[in-house]
Amino acid sequence: MTEIGFEISTSARDDGTIEAVYIHFTHNPVAKTKQIQGDILLADFDKDGKVVGLEILAPVRISDLTRLVEPARRTPFESLLQRAYPPELVHA
Repeated sequence: MTEIGFEISTSARDDGTIEAVYIHFTHNPVAKTKQIQGDILLADFDKDGKVVGLEILAPVRISDLTRLVEPARRTPFESLLQRAYPPELVHA
């Protein structure tokens, strides 16, 4: 797995309302996408079952996201979420 820090992409409407956030963990090809919470939170996985990225389409809790991240990366990931994420999509 080619790990990177965390890369964030956002999509917004013309009025500035954020519609979606995508968090990249690796640049590995996506082999499978799984719905974690209906069509609100999706996770992309590589061929080895490791998380490639998470797509947030509606409000989710930080704990919903951090539980999907391997234990060694949870603390820095949670710190990033608390500092950098739009409150309309990610909350405590």
